[in-house]
Amino acid sequence: MLEVMDVVDTGRRRRFSREEKIRIVEESFSGPNMARATARRYGIALSGLYLWRRQYQRGELGGEVPAFRAVELFPDGIAPAISTAVTSGLIEIALSNGRRVIVPPDVDTGVLTRFVQILERA
Repeated sequence: MLEVMDVVDTGRRRRFSREEKIRIVEESFSGPNMARATARRYGIALSGLYLWRRQYQRGELGGEVPAFRAVELFPDGIAPAISTAVTSGLIEIALSNGRRVIVPPDVDTGVLTRFVQILERA
């Protein structure tokens, strides 16, 4: 029996300039869980985006190496949105109840955790 196979053209491989890669990577860092959504938006493999992110963090995409990396810490029951103010070196924490706390990067994490828990309940 003869089997017929269709050949599907997936299109040409896309090429991105360094500037486009940097813009896409920065967008992927713009919020929590944005990597997957960003990769989907631009039609690129998630593994490719993660490669670009590593290159960006090492300064291999051009420009200067980023001065910070967004970090999320979620103690039990608390889910603040964390961003870093690059110019001042301070960390801004947006709590789920709308309050914002701005702390220095060397803040005692134990004290900060208790403080945030109190503010979340208030």
